[in-house]
Amino acid sequence: MPGIDEVDEIILRELRKNGRITLTDLGKKVNLTPAAVKNRVEKLEKLGAIKGYSAVIDSAFLGEFLTALIEVELVNPEAQDLEERIRGLVKMENVLDVYKKTGEFHILIRATFKDVEALNSFLRELNLKHLKNLARRIRVSVVLESFKEAGVPVR
Repeated sequence: MPGIDEVDEIILRELRKNGRITLTDLGKKVNLTPAAVKNRVEKLEKLGAIKGYSAVIDSAFLGEFLTALIEVELVNPEAQDLEERIRGLVKMENVLDVYKKTGEFHILIRATFKDVEALNSFLRELNLKHLKNLARRIRVSVVLESFKEAGVPVR
């Protein structure tokens, strides 16, 4: 990747594992001073290599006990306003990830829900409000057990 070197890659990998690591501890891992690490982190933020910082939260503490992977096959995956249609969906609190992808299903959504009723309500809203009947098929898988989320082992 242009603009980054091996030290930057190590910093990115360490931050992916633990976004709360101190600059001192990070510096020890790459043999740099905290000030030098701070400069590199700021450079990586400006480049867009670091998109943001967040905590990995157990959704059960928010009353969301069901995680679903929702795949959407679109009638027209090249629709001009597809990105605009998805924008509102991305802002929903329970939506964790949204991807446009290759294959039979074009959109992948990972979201958490209080229960099956909330999931069903979301699916209705997804098709009618956000995709506006652009979906040909929707396939839902419920996550039974998680082993790693957002790069963090669950157990």
